[in-house]
Amino acid sequence: MINKNAENRDKWFARFMCVFIACCLWIYVMSEQNPIVEKEFAIPLASRNLAEGMIVFNVPEKVSVRVRGTRTALANMPESDIFAFVNLSKLSVGTHTILVNARFARGDVIQVTPPAVNLFIDMKKDKIVPVTAEIVGSPNKDFAVDSHLLTPSEVKVEGAATRLEALDKVFVPVDVGGRSEEFTVTQKPLAVAKDGMDMQDVTIDPAEIIVRTKLKKRIQTATLPVKIAYKGELAEGLKVTSATVNPFKVTVSGTPSVIENLKELDLEPVELEKISKNATVPVKIILPEGVSASRQTVDVDLTVDGAGAEKTNE
Repeated sequence: MINKNAENRDKWFARFMCVFIACCLWIYVMSEQNPIVEKEFAIPLASRNLAEGMIVFNVPEKVSVRVRGTRTALANMPESDIFAFVNLSKLSVGTHTILVNARFARGDVIQVTPPAVNLFIDMKKDKIVPVTAEIVGSPNKDFAVDSHLLTPSEVKVEGAATRLEALDKVFVPVDVGGRSEEFTVTQKPLAVAKDGMDMQDVTIDPAEIIVRTKLKKRIQTATLPVKIAYKGELAEGLKVTSATVNPFKVTVSGTPSVIENLKELDLEPVELEKISKNATVPVKIILPEGVSASRQTVDVDLTVDGAGAEKTNE
């Protein structure tokens, strides 16, 4: 009887040792094939429990989180499995140093870098601000900007109270480069601080402004000499010894592209066959299309050899 009990006890002990050894082998194999490792991830930093009507600044976009887990668990793990956040509960307006929290369901969080962040909390405010248009580029040389019509002409700017105090203006850039006629564009309004810096930490509503821009023709003036021209011939024995124009320069107006190319003004030709003596002849100025002048005619004084000193007006 005693021998039989001892035999059974030996069998159970052998079985226990087999299971124990198997477990040890499994643990050994797993530790060799799938060991516990550490890995670092760049994780977006979230803000939690911020009081209504408040806004927070200087929150880093991401923090570094070092976690520990099995090699297989960390190998293909998405970053979303790690959650990093700062708890902003019951914080008042001002600067605060807040600890960064991190959670990891598949293992342990070893380290967060930085461990704390300096944040600024302010009241959220809004204000109504007029919108202006600012010209970018230059239109066609013959045109200038006449006016802008903005729809809407005012926007609501929302942000921290201290930032709204620094707001200088809200504008939309309007590119008129090479334009020669009225046009309409839709532009995003931009906020600028009093120090001239862009304010990307405020919200503008609406986010788009319709801008209708009208152009007008530019008028340029110039005072140019006139050039005498002749037609036909004098009677035999006569010769023009001098010819003067009064006035010898005339002021004209027109678009820059036309005026800048004018060096002198042509006159209708003087008909010499009608001239037999000294004469003062009114002559019409030939004006290019789109050009106007301070006068339509000039007087041409002709001195003719062989003729008397008496003048004839024609």
